[in-house]
Amino acid sequence: MNTNQTDIEPEKTDNVAEAVKNQPESSGTVKVSDTKHELKLKVTNWWHQEKDKIAQGGMLKFLQENKDRFDKTLSSIHQNNFFYRLTSRLFALVSILAGWVDKTKDFILSLFLRLPAPSVIKRFLQSAVDAINFKGLVGFINAKFYSLKNAPHHLPSLQIFEDMLSHAKKEGFDVKKYFPDLSKKYQYRKQQLLQHSFFKEFSKTWIEKVLATPFSISRSLSPVLPDSRLWHKFFDILERRHIKDLVLVSESGQRTSFKHDPQYLIDSCEVKQRLYQASLLKSTGRRVFIVGHHESYVGPYLVRSVLRRLGFENLAANCNTVVGPKMFSNIVLKNGASNVGNLFLTLPSQKTTVVTEKDLATALAKTARQTQFLIKMPNQVLRLIEGMSYHDFMNRLVRFELVGFEEITNELIQEDKLIVREYFNFAHENQALDELEREDFELFKKVMYEPFLIFPEGSRSYIDKNGDVTMKYVNPRFMQAYLRPGDVILPLNLVGGSDITKGLLLSVATMGLSVGEPYEISQAMIDDYEVEGVNVMRKIAALPNIKKVFFDEDIQARTGLGKNAA
Repeated sequence: MNTNQTDIEPEKTDNVAEAVKNQPESSGTVKVSDTKHELKLKVTNWWHQEKDKIAQGGMLKFLQENKDRFDKTLSSIHQNNFFYRLTSRLFALVSILAGWVDKTKDFILSLFLRLPAPSVIKRFLQSAVDAINFKGLVGFINAKFYSLKNAPHHLPSLQIFEDMLSHAKKEGFDVKKYFPDLSKKYQYRKQQLLQHSFFKEFSKTWIEKVLATPFSISRSLSPVLPDSRLWHKFFDILERRHIKDLVLVSESGQRTSFKHDPQYLIDSCEVKQRLYQASLLKSTGRRVFIVGHHESYVGPYLVRSVLRRLGFENLAANCNTVVGPKMFSNIVLKNGASNVGNLFLTLPSQKTTVVTEKDLATALAKTARQTQFLIKMPNQVLRLIEGMSYHDFMNRLVRFELVGFEEITNELIQEDKLIVREYFNFAHENQALDELEREDFELFKKVMYEPFLIFPEGSRSYIDKNGDVTMKYVNPRFMQAYLRPGDVILPLNLVGGSDITKGLLLSVATMGLSVGEPYEISQAMIDDYEVEGVNVMRKIAALPNIKKVFFDEDIQARTGLGKNAA
C-alpha cells in the first residue's frame, strides 16, 4: 500500500467530519438528511478505495497507520452537540459514584446481618436496603436521555468502522487485542446510537418513554428478580389476594383442590407426581424445558409461582425463560418479565414482528444468535467451563487458539473432545460468542443447568366469551433453536390467568393446572421440529383442565381464525 496515498486520503475523513461539525443546528429535516447521506457517501467511497488497495494481511498495518485519525473521528462524533457530550459524561461520572455508594451500602448491610437478630427483622432490613439502588436509579434517569432525545445525526463513520472490523476479522486478528482503547471507544459510541434506536423502536408512547429502563444491546442475559425485591413482593401480595384456589387436574379428569383437600391427596395427585419426575430428572443433570401456552399477560409469572407453591423450588426458583427485546424497554415490562426467571434475549421472527431500525435489527439478531449458542451449548462444554475463568474461556475456546485449546481439553476423552471442538469451531465460524460479555459468562455458569419456561405462542392465546382458550399460531422453531438431544420436555397447561386480568381491575379467580408426562427429546425430533414442535402444543391442549384449551389446525395452518377463536 502506498504510504502517501494513505496520508492523503484519510484527510477526506477529517474534512467530512469538519463539514458535519460546522453543520448548523437549525437545519431542517431534509437538509440534515442530505448532509447525512453525503457524509456517508464520501466516507464510504474513501473506505472502499482504501480497502481495494490493502494487500492480503495488510489490514493490521492499515489500522496502525490510521489509528490516530480513526480515534479523532470517533471522538468528534458529538463535537457539535455540547449538551449531548456534557450530559453523557455527567451520567457516566454519577453512575460510577452511585456504584461506589451501592457497594458501601451493601458492605454495611452485610455487617449488620452478621449481628444476632430475629430473621424477620433481617429479611425486612435486606428488602428495604435492596429497594435502594442508586446506580439503578441513575441508569433509569439516564434511559430518558436516550428515549426522549434523538441521536446525533452525524454517525455514518461508525458503520464504516464496523466494516473495517469485519474486514480485520476475516484476516484473522482481533482488533480488541491490538487496539483496545480504539475498540472500546467505538463500542461505546455504537451502544449510544443503538440505545436511541432501541427506544425509538420499542417505546412509542410518551408513558413508555418516561418508564424507559437501561438496556444493553450486547447482553444476552438478565438475572431473575430476587425474592427480596419490592417488585416481587408486590406481585406476591396481588397473587395471594386474587387466586381463590388452585385445582390440580389429572389426565383422567380427577380434580384436587390445593386449598381445601387434605395434604396426602395433594401429594399423591398425578400433577405432583409428574412434577416430581421432572425434578428427579433435573437432579441427575438433565435439562428440563417446561412448555406451556400463554393465556394471559401474567400467565408465565403464574406458572413459575404455582410451581414454587407446590414445593418445586429446584424447578422454578432460579429458572430461565426466553423473551423478546420489547420486554426490556420499560421498568414495568422488565420487572414483570424478570419475575418469570432469568431472561435470555431472543429476536422474534422478522416475518411477524419486524424491527424497522436496520442497524438495531442487525445488532439484536447478533445477540439472539449469541443467546442461541449459549442455550444449545453441549453438556461436555458445560462441564468443561464450570470452573473456568472468563479470560480462559474467551482466549482458549472462543478464539480457538490451538495450543490453549489443546491444553484445556487435554483430559477429555476423545469423543467429548471432538464434540467440544465441533461446537467451538461452529461458533467461531459464525462469530457467535466473539463479543460475549463477562457478566453474561458469569451469570450463565450459575444458570446453565436450570430449567427453562418456554411459551411458543409468543403472545396471549385467544379467550372465548365463556373463558375457554384457543392457542394462537405456534412457531415450532423453538425446538430446533433451543433444545438438544437428551433434554426433557414437560408439557404444562395452566388456566385462569385471563380471569384474574379481566377488565381494568384484577379479579379473584380459580386457577387450574394439569401436567403431561415428561419425555426426552431425540435428535430425530429436533430434525423434524416443524412437526414435533407443534405436537408439543397439541399434547398441552389435550390435557384436561377446569377450562377447555383448543389447538386449532386452521389457525396453525394460517387458513383462518378457527371456529373457537374469539
